[in-house]
Amino acid sequence: MIFIAWVILCLFILIYFGNTDFSQWINQFNLPFFDFFFKSITYLGDGVTALLIVLVLCCVRLDYGFISAVVFSLSAITTQILKRYIFEDVPRPFLVFKEQIDMGQWHLIDGVEMHQFFSFPSGHTTIVFSICIFLSLIIHKKIYHYVFFIMALLVGFSRIYLSQHFLMDVFIGSLLGTIITTVTFLFLRDRLKSLKTYSLTKFLN
Repeated sequence: MIFIAWVILCLFILIYFGNTDFSQWINQFNLPFFDFFFKSITYLGDGVTALLIVLVLCCVRLDYGFISAVVFSLSAITTQILKRYIFEDVPRPFLVFKEQIDMGQWHLIDGVEMHQFFSFPSGHTTIVFSICIFLSLIIHKKIYHYVFFIMALLVGFSRIYLSQHFLMDVFIGSLLGTIITTVTFLFLRDRLKSLKTYSLTKFLN
């Protein structure tokens, strides 16, 4: 239900406000705290975070570790194929709003490396939704589901706040991460049941 609400919200904003107009509106609301917070939390959507989670899961349950490795790899590969070979000419906000940036009318955050192309879809958003959806599928306490989803939303929003992506990039990235993770998990879960009693910790001991 939360994810459906997220989809409806994105569609509403895209239809009634527009993709670029939403980025312009968000860029007005900048504070030093927001700069620091979103610059930091955006790293939860990179490959290092995914790798660390895979290693931790392998130490707990080998089947979860293996499935997470497949899930995160598929999410990353799919995003990169779309980004670099199908939609490689889609510009990022840094190029779209270059005139405002050159005139000093656009807020950029110090220390953030800006890119001009490969905007669609957002790789960080795909990965963080993949991570959070996967953790929600294996951890059955609802309170954690809310925490994971909020985390995914914050990372996705950080990509817009940092002027790295548009809402459409983030929205499609969230769909890719969620769909790939859910389908792959359901496909592999029962097929790897024999590994659930094993872990790297047990092997090392």
